[in-house]
Amino acid sequence: MSPVSPSSLELTLAFGNRRAKVEHDPDRLAQQVRRAVPLRDLSPCRSSDHFLHRSAHVQASGLGITAAAHSPLHGANHAHNRAVFTLPTLGEKRFQIEGRSYRARAGHGALFLPGEPYTLETTTCSGVMFTICPRQLAAVAFAMAGPDARPFQPSERPLQFLESHPQQGKILSLMRRSLQLIDMGLLHGPTVLGQLGLEDKLQRLMALLIYPHLASHPALPRPGLGKREQTSFEALVEAIQQDPMGDWTLTRMERLACLSRLQLQHQFRVVFDSRPLQWLRHQRLCWARLQLDSSEPIALESMALRCGYKDLASFCRHFEEQFQIAPEDLLRRWNVSPG
Repeated sequence: MSPVSPSSLELTLAFGNRRAKVEHDPDRLAQQVRRAVPLRDLSPCRSSDHFLHRSAHVQASGLGITAAAHSPLHGANHAHNRAVFTLPTLGEKRFQIEGRSYRARAGHGALFLPGEPYTLETTTCSGVMFTICPRQLAAVAFAMAGPDARPFQPSERPLQFLESHPQQGKILSLMRRSLQLIDMGLLHGPTVLGQLGLEDKLQRLMALLIYPHLASHPALPRPGLGKREQTSFEALVEAIQQDPMGDWTLTRMERLACLSRLQLQHQFRVVFDSRPLQWLRHQRLCWARLQLDSSEPIALESMALRCGYKDLASFCRHFEEQFQIAPEDLLRRWNVSPG
């Protein structure tokens, strides 16, 4: 593999630059990695005097997300029960698995490794690595497909995804855009990632890559909804209205409504002329209006994050569109700063 200049390590990480940890000792780094996966070897391809590794990590429930940049290295690991999804932004990684070679190269795509033992060699590179239980991804896929589908089996083989593929390239682009929200979570606390729905969104995008037939799964295998599904959908709507600030994700909504992702989308369009998350946002804006009408309103930036908005400007714009009054105007009634 052709080398990449070590100066490339000065490039920004996908997230967490201000909190990125720098490691110059490969043995110490190997000890840290062994806490997550059964590592057999990790060492620099060149002199250890020039070894450099920068990384930032966030754990969003069952999904581990690491942004890293490092000097050329090689390594090997034992089989384990965590899948690795690697999305490079610079350089190249080459894996050897059961005599076959797999490459993850910046600008060309991503690679999913379900936990087999492998050997690894890299150039100077940077990117993002996700770690997750394959059974968890299979469960997310099953929720997206709906209760009438057959249970999904965890993927047991490496999978390569290409930027040049129309559907895969679109999903990989959505994953990169989602990563921009992680800095907000690092700044405001781990609960923000859940409020923004980031963990669920990334898992659903990975599920669409690993189980591509999900994208074309029939929306309505039978006319309308049966009595059981209609009752479950109404129960879901009532639950959200009673607790709009709860941990609501598309996957959880599908499970409670006993509907596939496309059935859920269709039913929300029929009943509310809205998408599920759009309707959830409306309920949360109603909650925000009640808070701002109370005698003890909270700061707008915190409120925007709790309502699932990535920035205050988007929250204020949608709030004013819905209620024809700016949230800061309501705050002025109580002489509270909007910051």
